[in-house]
Amino acid sequence: MSDFAQTGLITTLQRLNDSHLDALETELCALAVERPIALVLPCHAAELERPALAHIVAELSGAKWIREIVVSMNGPDETAHARAGEFFARLPQRVRVLWNNPAGKGVNVAAAFRLLGGENDAAIFATQDCDVASFRRLDLARLCYAVAQPQFGYAFAKAYYSRGTDRLYGRVTRLFLAPLLHACVRVAGHHPLLDFLLSFRYPLSGEIALTREVAAAIPIAPGWGLEVAMLCDVFRHLDPRAVCQVDGGPGYDHKHQPAATALADMAAEIAAELFRHLAAEGLPQTADFRAAIAAAYQREAALALRRSAALAKMNALPFDEPAESNIVTEFAARLWSVAA
Repeated sequence: MSDFAQTGLITTLQRLNDSHLDALETELCALAVERPIALVLPCHAAELERPALAHIVAELSGAKWIREIVVSMNGPDETAHARAGEFFARLPQRVRVLWNNPAGKGVNVAAAFRLLGGENDAAIFATQDCDVASFRRLDLARLCYAVAQPQFGYAFAKAYYSRGTDRLYGRVTRLFLAPLLHACVRVAGHHPLLDFLLSFRYPLSGEIALTREVAAAIPIAPGWGLEVAMLCDVFRHLDPRAVCQVDGGPGYDHKHQPAATALADMAAEIAAELFRHLAAEGLPQTADFRAAIAAAYQREAALALRRSAALAKMNALPFDEPAESNIVTEFAARLWSVAA
């Protein structure tokens, strides 16, 4: 089928053209009068010195449909407080900066949701990663519109986007999480939670929009497993018909993590969260069950590597197969350690 294909349990809202964007933003401004929107920017203080966040702030200055912005930040030094005040003062929206001592994106998001949830103002919360160099205000507007438009009936929306620019990125998704979910299906069979997770084109994206009621109902995992854990909790609290994913546009570019360190750590935390939620769904968590999934992952990851190589070649993109294979080996090692 064409770009409008609907193949999973949730609705996919593709971006079929750009002609609608101005009208959509105008309508969103009207919708936000009745259902105010608050944006959460979870970040590290180091982002204040990087061009991506400066670009995001410049784009957000024109987002009249955002009532307020909560910058939830960890890692401050002695100059960060003053720097942050100056940095965000250019925004026309109400801006509050939260300083969090514990490290982790999940901690930052949870702190912001607690603050907003304790008040009776914003009806819709959205989050935006702060290392996205290609951020466009109108892409965020589409995401928020999916929840703000009452005719749609969506209470949770997640952005997805292509991770192919000058090469294939998104290694944790295409070489770890996707094959891991297929491995779980291979071992445990189709399960509603697994089918739900497999419906998302990019389950690890950091951009979401949700109602304040959903935000209050779901816990926020503190580490790299944040996105997977959140989807699992959304699965328990919402009918899939109230969930959608929104095309975030082309050319997405954000900070790329080194494979030998952050990516492997991320994979381990994702696996731990997934196993925890599978256990909550009643799936066995014996050593034999986890070992079977780890073994099946290696077969599925080999297939994912082959698919990635074909996709790169078809699109004339560079593809370092030995390096990608080494990443899969590292992912497998971390998975075996979690499964043990």
